[in-house]
Amino acid sequence: MTAVAVGGAFLSASLQVLFDRLASREVVDFIRTRKLNDGMLKKLKIKLLSANAVLDDAEEKQIRNRAVREWLDELKATIYDAEDLVDEINTEALRCKLEGESGSGSSQELNLISTRFAAFNEKVDYKMEEILDGLEFILEQKEFLGLKKGIRRISRSQRLPATSLVEESGVYGRDADKIAIIELLLSDEHRSSKVSVIPIVGMGGIGKTTLAQLIYNDDHVKKHFEIKIWVCVSDEFDVIRITRMILESVTCQKCDSKDLNKLQVKLKDILTGKKFLFILDDVWNENYMFWDTLKSSFESGAHGSKIIVTTRSEDVANMMQNVPYHNLQTISEEDCWKLFAKHAFANRELSSHPNLEGIGRQIVRKCKGLPLAVKSLGGLLRSESHPQKWENVLKNDIWELPEKENNILPALWLSYYNLPSHLKRCFTYCSIFPKGYVFTKEMSILLWMSENLLEPHKRKTTEEVGEEYFTDLLSRSLFQRHEYLGFTMHDLVNDLAKFVSGELFLRLDENYSHLKARKARHLSYMKRNIHSIKSFDALFENKYLRTFLPLGDCLLEYINFENPEVLQTMQYLRVLSLSEYSITKLPHSLGNLKHLRYLDLSSTDVKEIPYSVCTLYNLQTLLLESCRNLTELPDSIGNLKHLRYLDLSWTHIKEIPDAICSLYNLHTLLLSFCAYITWLPANVVNLINLRHLVIEGTSLKEMPMQMSKLKDLQTLSDFIVGKESGCNIKELKDLQDLRGSLCISRLQNVVNVEDVSKASLKDKKYLNQLSLKWEHDNDNAPKQMEVLDKLQPHTNLEKLYIEDYGGTSFPNWVGHHSFSRIVEVELGDCKNCYWLPTLGQLPSLTSLRIAGLDMVERIGDEFYCNGSSSHAKPFKSLEILSFSNMSQWKEWSQFEGDEEDGVFSHLKELSFGYCPKLNGACLPDYLPSVTNLYISGCHQLLASLASVRYPSLGFLRIYDCPELESIPKWGLPSNIHKISIHRCEKMESLSKAGWPPNLKSLEIFQCEKLFANCMQWNLETLTSLTSLKISEIDAVLNSFPEEGQLPANLTFLELNSLRNLKSLNGKALQQLISLKELRIYWCHQLQCMPEEGLPISLSQLDVNQCGFLNPRCQRDVGEDWPKIAHISRIQIDDEAI
Repeated sequence: MTAVAVGGAFLSASLQVLFDRLASREVVDFIRTRKLNDGMLKKLKIKLLSANAVLDDAEEKQIRNRAVREWLDELKATIYDAEDLVDEINTEALRCKLEGESGSGSSQELNLISTRFAAFNEKVDYKMEEILDGLEFILEQKEFLGLKKGIRRISRSQRLPATSLVEESGVYGRDADKIAIIELLLSDEHRSSKVSVIPIVGMGGIGKTTLAQLIYNDDHVKKHFEIKIWVCVSDEFDVIRITRMILESVTCQKCDSKDLNKLQVKLKDILTGKKFLFILDDVWNENYMFWDTLKSSFESGAHGSKIIVTTRSEDVANMMQNVPYHNLQTISEEDCWKLFAKHAFANRELSSHPNLEGIGRQIVRKCKGLPLAVKSLGGLLRSESHPQKWENVLKNDIWELPEKENNILPALWLSYYNLPSHLKRCFTYCSIFPKGYVFTKEMSILLWMSENLLEPHKRKTTEEVGEEYFTDLLSRSLFQRHEYLGFTMHDLVNDLAKFVSGELFLRLDENYSHLKARKARHLSYMKRNIHSIKSFDALFENKYLRTFLPLGDCLLEYINFENPEVLQTMQYLRVLSLSEYSITKLPHSLGNLKHLRYLDLSSTDVKEIPYSVCTLYNLQTLLLESCRNLTELPDSIGNLKHLRYLDLSWTHIKEIPDAICSLYNLHTLLLSFCAYITWLPANVVNLINLRHLVIEGTSLKEMPMQMSKLKDLQTLSDFIVGKESGCNIKELKDLQDLRGSLCISRLQNVVNVEDVSKASLKDKKYLNQLSLKWEHDNDNAPKQMEVLDKLQPHTNLEKLYIEDYGGTSFPNWVGHHSFSRIVEVELGDCKNCYWLPTLGQLPSLTSLRIAGLDMVERIGDEFYCNGSSSHAKPFKSLEILSFSNMSQWKEWSQFEGDEEDGVFSHLKELSFGYCPKLNGACLPDYLPSVTNLYISGCHQLLASLASVRYPSLGFLRIYDCPELESIPKWGLPSNIHKISIHRCEKMESLSKAGWPPNLKSLEIFQCEKLFANCMQWNLETLTSLTSLKISEIDAVLNSFPEEGQLPANLTFLELNSLRNLKSLNGKALQQLISLKELRIYWCHQLQCMPEEGLPISLSQLDVNQCGFLNPRCQRDVGEDWPKIAHISRIQIDDEAI
């Protein structure tokens, strides 16, 4: 019983797709009709099958043999040529079908068609002979290269099995990971299972095995478990072998049995009642049945037994875990340097090689936190002391390093080698993305689709197949989630993709020859780097280019794409992006790109889509986002019968033409923020393949009738309820696949409340975000209460927003504890409500914002729990709580409970805005976790801050308190280290006493009166204050600051938008003996630097948008240069000088 994690060769999938297309009805019928030479097609298939037989062997050998790699590149290029030829045949067949070439017509027309047929046939025959000749030569070489049929292996000599031993002093940056997992090992919280399985997941080389070794050898762990076993599983998940290894380790006796039953029975008996720890290292198996069989003998162990699994795959982790897996991240640059220095310098003194340290740190940066890469390169340079050798390692691709010294190569290669062939194609295509580039799932799938990399499936759309592929690559740690948006590849994984893609993928940002540019089939570059690209001449000589993909932003236009000759040279393009180019008119030659599937014109200045674009019959993706000059679409857009994805977001289009409704393959229609669109065509409901319709930010008055016909719709951003004769809310009933976010607006238009029940929101289990909106029609409160009651969603909901609701109370479902997944709730402008719903029993609620509930006077027990039922601790997960525009709110009753683990125990951010009647004494007395407190228009609350206990409070923001004359008037919590004061118009002074003793940062914005008498700032006693920022001041200041006004211990000072500041007081600035950084922004009247100069301690000066000052500070030539020449870092208008 064995599972082996081995995929197929990359080109095998390409060949299979090509064979399928050769056998397709369209190609076969076309060849028969045109009487083309089908014998040559059969010969092509035979030769390709001959190449396919040795692909597995070639794929493995390419890692060590450059000649094999070059042979594969040649074969790939020939397969591309064959694909192009088949695509030409397909395209011609499609053109004939759509343009209705039936053979009837005048004799002149018939002669013209006959001539065209003959020319096309001749072209196909010529290309076929050319491809066959090329294949003949390539196949002759396979014998010389020693390529064998059907061989698929991975050299075990390259992969030493990991043992449990580790040198702990040589591991850096894993303390927090070690502590987190050991806490799980030593705790018995997860009582639902006797044996807890804890996976450690991460990319190859990130240190999963090393972390497991640290844990395995920890003294506390050794004492906690009676039995500890380490098993290196690797890619062959042999249940009998693994069971026997565990048994041999437990008994310390050799076992030769191959009888799984006997092995498992014996192991089960030995483990009975014993608490054990197993480490299953390097698991690749995704077959649940194998895992289920293996673990069956473990269940006899004592409660609290643990299994740690290390794997690269999230899918493996999800299959095996019963405890959330630990996702291992890269280590810090400083920890990388310690690891590198240990292996590179060994017994050598670092100080004796100062010239190597700088290069070494750059090499470390190149490894991007991957410990294996750091350790390998450190070991490679261990005996090298010549800087040139280090420079070579820095400049060379890691894949080009000597194999005997390179452990990175086999470690990462395995991640690729074990991919199924269809995933290899998609991963390889991603080599088009530069290092560090953040890409989206959507973009990747559209690009894969344009290259026909997604295998057709009977029950899934192409996009759904793409989603599966993407998720699989993410699960296998080849993609990584970016910190904010999208996804990236680790730099070394990017190198891997580039290695396997060969010379057919070219990134112009790197060094390249004209020969490479002419051979490449896929090309990208970062727009911001276009000025450094040598020449596009060679590119335009490449008539076989498939992908032209400028990426990023910051474009400076250097290519004139309005020149038809440019596009005519690239007739095989499948992907073309002209995004952000200053193009006003598209050339008609664009229509010659008959193979084009992906066209990105977003953020261009195009005013119209010419007819020629609408003859691109293969086009699947058309991106027109932010084409602000585009006001209409031509009716001929209906010719794009294969169009699947159309993005018109942020355009000024006023009307969607009816022709769109004939695009029956359309899968996604994006109209976000098309503010001029007021109606959708009635027949849009006939787009039965439509899955995503996004209409947020439009001016739609109501939905088209019969929306329920779009039964497969998955994304519907908005549903606008129509009036009596308009689209009824019950049309939502049949849209059972809706997922993501849905906003239902104009709910005041509901006539029959029972129609709301028929919408069946309760059944829409894939929705995770719901917005419910009325429009200031609060006359019929009882009806609105009924409507909201019947709008109850499924309990899978995660975010709920209710706006302009006119009822006097909320139905019971709002806040019911069964909504266990809700993390965010916002209630806005529900002006008739007298009390809040019971929100405290939502167990996962982390963010709550309440605004504009004008009738609420008191918040009491009803806010925390329903008195008629048992309840858990209220708001046990809440981290953000905001109240604003509560004009009548006076009292806030606190929930009685245990103080240490009481209500709001996890609250981090608390905000009050414009609650003028709220009694400050009502503030919660003890909030142990609050770090940020925001008070706007509620100056009466400040008096209570001296008496509250907020031990974690670090930041206080006071905004728009016009009655506040001084601060801190009553004292502030002692732990605050940053205070920001905005728009306090009457503030005249800063008090001498009451400041937090550890205050480090103070910001003052738009407090004009404070500058009437600068000597009343009283900051000189704040010995801990190191940062001061002053901004948005219109008062006339002839000089600033005054002597003694600012504390001498300041290290940072920013003067921003002091619009009438005439001069800086040099004597006062010289008193700031610790000042390190000075920023002066938007001070238009500031004439010059002070005669006394700036403090000698200053190391950084930033001057931005200061009209008089900027030229005076220019290096060597500016009049004020002698006053600032001692400062090491100077920036003028964001440029270093």
